[in-house]
Formats: sequence, C-alpha cells, structure tokens
Amino acid sequence: MVDTTEIVKEIQEKYKIIGRTEELKQIVLAHSVGKNILIEGEVGVGKTTLAKAVAAYFDSDFYRIDCSEETLTHNLVGYFDPPLVIAKGYVEDTYVQGPLVRAMLEGGCLFINEINRMPESTQNELLTVLDEGILEIPKLKTIHAHEDFFVIATQNPSAHVGVTVLGEALIDRFVWIKLNYQNPEEEILIIKQEANLSNGNVDKIAKISQNIIQKTRESTSIRRGSSIRGAIDMAALISQYGNDNSSKNWIESAVMSLYNKIELEDGLTQSKKEIITNIVLAVLNKSDF
Repeated sequence: MVDTTEIVKEIQEKYKIIGRTEELKQIVLAHSVGKNILIEGEVGVGKTTLAKAVAAYFDSDFYRIDCSEETLTHNLVGYFDPPLVIAKGYVEDTYVQGPLVRAMLEGGCLFINEINRMPESTQNELLTVLDEGILEIPKLKTIHAHEDFFVIATQNPSAHVGVTVLGEALIDRFVWIKLNYQNPEEEILIIKQEANLSNGNVDKIAKISQNIIQKTRESTSIRRGSSIRGAIDMAALISQYGNDNSSKNWIESAVMSLYNKIELEDGLTQSKKEIITNIVLAVLNKSDF
C-alpha cells in the first residue's frame, strides 16, 4: 500500500508545487497501480508541471510530444531514415526512434500534450502500447515496454479547433483526473513565487493581479478567462514600475499580459483592451485594496 500523503508532500516540497494535494494524490495512486493517466484542464492550470514533477520524483526520463492535426505516426513512433536504409537495410542503425519508442525502451514517462489534437490514425498506434505494453515496428522488431514505462496525457476541454474526439478504445485505457483553477489564496502564493517580485508591495501586487484574472474568468463578455500565467506576467511587469503603481501602469501591464490569454464572446462592440481596462479599474477601485 502506497503512502500517498508522504509522497505528495515530498513532491510539493521538492518541486515547489503549491497546493494540488488532491490531484497529486490521484496521480500517484494511478501510477502506483500502473495506470495510464489523462489529465484534463484549461490552458495554464499546471498539467505539464504536475506531470514533470511526478516523472522526476519516480526518477523517470521525460519524453514529450506536443500534438496537432499534423502529428503523424512517425512523429510519435519513429521512422527509417531513407538514405541509411539504402546503405544498410532495415536494421537498428537506420531507425530514428520517436518519443514513444524511447520511453518504452528506457522506462520513462511519455507525456502526450493535448492528445485530443492527435489524428485518429496516430491515436491507434497507442492502443496495444497502453493495453499490453507492446509495440510492433514492421521490418524491425517487437518492443516490450520497460517495467518503469508510463504515460501521462493531457487535453484541454475548451479546445475546438483542430481537435479529434478520442476514440472509445483509447480513452478506455486511461484513468481521468480533472484540474480546475486553484483557489485565490493558492494562486496568490504562486504569483509571489513565480513572478520574482522584489519591491515593497509584493502582497498587494500579487493580490490585485490574482483578482484581475479572476474577474476575467467571471466576466460575461469573456469566453475564456486568463490562466495564472496572465497574473504572473502582470505582476512581473507592474513591479518594474517601482512604487508607481498608478492605474495607468496597471492597465498597461494588464493589457500586455492578458491580451493574448483571453477570448471574447462573439458579437461584442467593446475591444479586448477596453474590457481589460474596465476590469482593472473595477478591481483597483475596490475598497479592500
């Protein structure tokens, strides 16, 4: 039986992860019984950070593939190099290993980022790997996965462009873990840790930055609000103004940080800049700041 509480504490301390106790416990439990893990969450909730931390904790190499509609089988598995094949034939030396093969042979973590962007034909290459730990490479050999091989995949539920619905056979081979945005208190701690704030208004800057991104998530004008990355960028920028934390500087920092991190609802007359400006002014005008 695995002592998940102690392991989670060690991962949090060693890799400076704030919160995520329940999600880390679930990942550790799934890993301990040899299950493939599918982490679902919006952009910027820390899916990659958790996967890297768990892989590092279990002393596993990290093999990453970022998926798109152009992720073909050779990107995942590997391919024979044509000039070398002509010279030597279909042998080990002429085969260029993809991240899946390397992870299977060396016992590492295969991290599949945004697996729902992977074409169905490429997804199918994973079926016997996830089920039996076996991969057949035509003209070369059959690979049996190292006992320490495991898979962590992620998907963004809000993504619509270039997305392929995961087949039932594939999704059945994963256990599912959901990552939501963290609570405001934890996000403030993350901002203070990651933004390298140095001036005397650290607490205030972190709190205002978090409050602004929180408002982007609650706004009826915004389809997708900002992740914690927006607040980290904003806090880092505003801190460069020293003690001049005027509304003008906050607006400038917020627009720079959030413009590419939010998506507006259709049919609005206001621009992104106007909506961000209104949110910033509303937050700054709150009496508790």
